[in-house]
This record gives sequence, C-alpha cells and structure tokens, in this order.
Amino acid sequence: MQRTANPARTVDAPIASLFTIVRHGRRVTDQRRWVMPDQQAMKQILRMAAVILAWIAAEGCVGPLDRKPSAQRHPPKEDTYTITSVLQLLQPVNPADMNDDFQDARVLAQDKDSCTVEVTYYPLRRVSIGENPNWRKDYAGMTEYLKATPTENWDETMRRDLLAELLQDGIDPDELTDKQLVEEVSRWAMKRAHSTHAFGIWAVYYPDGKPEVYPPLRGAFDRQKPEKSWTDPQMFDQEVLGRSMFYNKVHGACTSSSVYLATIFRALGIPTRIIFCIPPFDPNDDAQARMFYDNIHHHRVRETVRLALDGTGGFEDHMFNEVYVGHHWVRLNYSTLGQPILDPRYFGLLTHIYTCSDLSQVPLAQTWGMRYFKYPAGQPKLSSVNPYRLLSVQDHFGTNAHLANPEVPLTELRTVTIIGLYPKGSEAIPQWVKEDTWRKTGTDFLIACREWISAAAYHQMSAFRKRAGQEFLLSAPGHPDLKARLNGLTVSAGDGSFQAYAAQLAPEDRARLAPGVAYSIQPLNVSDTYCWVVAQGTTLLMVKHDRGEDRN
Repeated sequence: MQRTANPARTVDAPIASLFTIVRHGRRVTDQRRWVMPDQQAMKQILRMAAVILAWIAAEGCVGPLDRKPSAQRHPPKEDTYTITSVLQLLQPVNPADMNDDFQDARVLAQDKDSCTVEVTYYPLRRVSIGENPNWRKDYAGMTEYLKATPTENWDETMRRDLLAELLQDGIDPDELTDKQLVEEVSRWAMKRAHSTHAFGIWAVYYPDGKPEVYPPLRGAFDRQKPEKSWTDPQMFDQEVLGRSMFYNKVHGACTSSSVYLATIFRALGIPTRIIFCIPPFDPNDDAQARMFYDNIHHHRVRETVRLALDGTGGFEDHMFNEVYVGHHWVRLNYSTLGQPILDPRYFGLLTHIYTCSDLSQVPLAQTWGMRYFKYPAGQPKLSSVNPYRLLSVQDHFGTNAHLANPEVPLTELRTVTIIGLYPKGSEAIPQWVKEDTWRKTGTDFLIACREWISAAAYHQMSAFRKRAGQEFLLSAPGHPDLKARLNGLTVSAGDGSFQAYAAQLAPEDRARLAPGVAYSIQPLNVSDTYCWVVAQGTTLLMVKHDRGEDRN
C-alpha cells in the first residue's frame, strides 16, 4: 500500500536531534565511559525517543518481529517444520503484507490479473502476547491506525458514548493493559451486537471517501436488502459504517465485523487494521485438495486442514483484525486474541495475503465483489470462483527439529449408515427442521444417518456426500424403480442426535410414486473407500400429500 510520508526524510530530523542532545553528555575517553547528561537533557532525550518510536509505529515498522528478515522473525528452517507452496492470487494481494509472524513470501511472477507467490508457512509457530499498561500514551503517534476513516468513522461523541457504556458494564480502559482491554472489549462488542444476514458490503466502493453502490453490482446489492423498501444508507448503516453499526448494535459477516471492531478499538486508542486470509488451496478443486494432502506429511497439520476444508465450497475467504498490543501487531479474530495460523475452524492453515488500515482503501467491489456476484462473466479464469489456486506444495522437517509426528485419527466419514427415510410430516423429524426448507430446496424426503464425528466440522456430511455418491434407487415389489438424488441440503443437530441428507425424486418419476407403498433404498456408491450402507428394515412410506405434484 502506498505511503505518503518519506521515511528517510521523516526520521532524519528526530534522530539528528537525539544525537545532538546526547552530545551534551561528556565523553571521558580515557575511562571509556559516558558521563550522564543533566536532568534537562535527559528529558529531551526521552521526549525525542518517544517521537522516534511513534514514527516507527506509524510507518508500520512495529514490534520486535515486524519487517525483520526471515532469519530473525522465524526460526531457521532446519530447526522447525515448514510448508512451502506456490499460489496464484488475484487482486487484492500484496506480497509485502504476506511476510508476518507465521509465513514468508516472495514473488515468482506477475501479470495484469494475478501474482504468483511462493509462500513458506511456519504452522507450528506460537507467538507470545505481551501487554503494555501505558498503551494510550505510547501508541498515540500511530495515527494511520487510529484515525477515523470513511468506514471506521468514529468521532468524539461515539468515543464518549462508548466509554460510558463500557464503564456501565464494568470495563474501565484506564485500569487495563492493552491486552486486557482488547480481550474484554472484543468479547463485549461481539456479545452486544446481533448479526445481519445481508451481505452487500462487497458491492460497495468509496468515491470521494463516501460509500456508494458499485454500478455493475447494483442488482446484486439490492438483492441483499432484507426488504425491497430499504434504502442504500440503511444498508450501509447495517454492515459498512462502523459508527452506525456501534449505535445500531449490529454487524454483518467477517468483512463487516472487522470494520465494526476496528471502529471501536480506534475510538479507544488501540491501533487496529484489517487482514485478508484465504485457505491453502481452492477447496472447490479436488485436484488441489489431493495435491495438498498427498504432500503434507505432518499428520496433525494435514488432518487439521482436512477437518477445516473437506466438504466446503463456494467463495472461501476470511477477514479479521490485527491490534497493536504489547508493542507488536497481534491477530484478533472476532474475540480470539492471538489467532494461530493452524486452526480447524478457519481453513486449517490461514494464508495471509493482504493488510489494510482502512477498508475504503481496498478495491473490494471491483475485484472480489465482481467475482463473487458475477462469476464467471468477465473474470480471470482460475480453478473456480475463488480468486486463488494452489500450483505446488511440499513440506520439510528440519534436521535439527526432532519433532514427534504421531498418527492422528481420521476426522472424516468413510461409512455412513442409512437408518431412516422420512417424508415431510414424519414424526421422526425434529421440530427444528423447518418446513419452509423443504419448499425452498425441493426436498421430497430426508435420509437419516447414524454416524457423526463429534471432533469434526459441521461440513463432514458434505465431504462424504461428494465422495460416496449422490444417487439412489427406490424399490418396491410390483412397482417400477424410482430414481432419487441428494439435493445438497444437510441438516444436523450438531451433537450426533439427528443428522440427515435431503433428497428429491427425479422429476419423471414423481408421478410413478405409489402412495402408501413402502420403498427400500439402494445407494449407488461410486467409491470403495467412502460407502453408504443401509440398516436392515429401512423403508420409505410416502403418503399421498407428499407427492411432488401436491407440493406448494
């Protein structure tokens, strides 16, 4: 990202002044020691040192690990475990931002649409979080990450109201270190606000520093409105403008939430910015998934990624914050301070590709927004809608690392037992399965299953469906076989008590369904590894009003 200040010019004056002040101390050459400057000179030294530290922070050269060579920021490769990947990334991307506590990056190639980058991950790295009781004074010079912006648009009135609400809830920023403040306020902020299901923020751009709907995405933006009567400013207040989100106690998805939190923390005096992350490969592409799993030999790392990504699909990305805590930039993912790179809840292996101090600086609508809402029309071709793809990957166990690498239990379904076939209205279907779900998805019946891995993610069912096959035959003596197929909907209580796949009959077979007849089901498995089995006695009894032609 372009910076307006000239670092060399900015730093020359304070450093020169500091050296001039130091020379007021008297060098006693024969004893090789310094005589302490007088009290007035020492005050000037400390004051000027504070100016220099503020400049360093404002320029982004902050913390003991920031912008240091890899050899200083990370342990030597032979002393740890690393993964090296080559990724092709579409905009927005900034390879300089990709060098952080958990990864290094270097550009291999670049064209008008994309950047090909070699990324070295340090997935086992843990970063300690310091804390600073003098944060308000020490960070006051980091204006780039404290100031109000078109999106993080706090003002003094909001600051006063924020402090009053915090004090009312027992949180006094003046009594807390920066680390304590971030931990308490992030939990408080996420708890006090509700989430809107609208997702229009990727269709917004900021000409002249004000939010407007990007003209090519007008239709997409309007479809996100909860009601047709909503105006654009109403939508902006729900998920784009941090001040309005604070007062309305609302935020949107991760993009919006990062603006909401950045607005609150900037108002409190905690420097805050936003980072963009993606998975280590495009989960829509099975070839990339196989490439990654086949070449990652650290069992826990591999299975963490598998747990996170198997069964996912669509546009996969995540944005969250970095806050300046303990004189260092630290990741803040909603209310998790110190978000690690390896996490089964977030892509398994988070890949950092971009950092911004202000969301309005990012051409999000023109890049990811156009791809998300318009793909494939007019978009550079990669492996899917996702603006990235994995080209190669390998891992390395350092010769001096001596890392244990025990086997890890598989976190995937390989056999699923069908224990029930339930049409709409069946008493076996829990009440939390809403009937309007049937209408929206064209569901004719649910296929209830026994297996559920409590340690696995919610999309374990989708991963199995994708690999085992999605087609079935319904059979009954004296009646023609009927074809059925999964329609993509899965329902689960999340604790193993009830989980089911939604299925629908082939359109040409609906009229052939015999009411009151008990049909058995035969899965058409496509894999020897991932298989459907049917519990004995499992049948589907369709009553008359469940037939497709009678559905509303």
